[in-house]
Amino acid sequence: MSKKETKKAMELTIGGHHYKIVELPLTHEDASKELYGRHMVKDNIILINNEIHESRKQETLVHEVLHAIFYNYGLEHKEGLIDAISNGLFQLGVGEYLWKTSKKQS
Repeated sequence: MSKKETKKAMELTIGGHHYKIVELPLTHEDASKELYGRHMVKDNIILINNEIHESRKQETLVHEVLHAIFYNYGLEHKEGLIDAISNGLFQLGVGEYLWKTSKKQS
């Protein structure tokens, strides 16, 4: 396992559930697409691709947190909606806030 893969996990509480946020290399099942993050519901884990720019990691964290929120409340949602909301919240500084908060909780 490389140094990049052994980073200490970050943590957030989302909807009362304790989540680990883990940075590691991610690849999409479809080789023509990029995978920036993934929300793993059963394990309360959010994966973030460690090979992307820091700002993309922060926006991806917002995106995956939104998936967790929508899932926790049983709300149907489309990827485009999550993309739009996460980009808007990222522009307001929410990504940087969540990133710093998750590092403090770990």
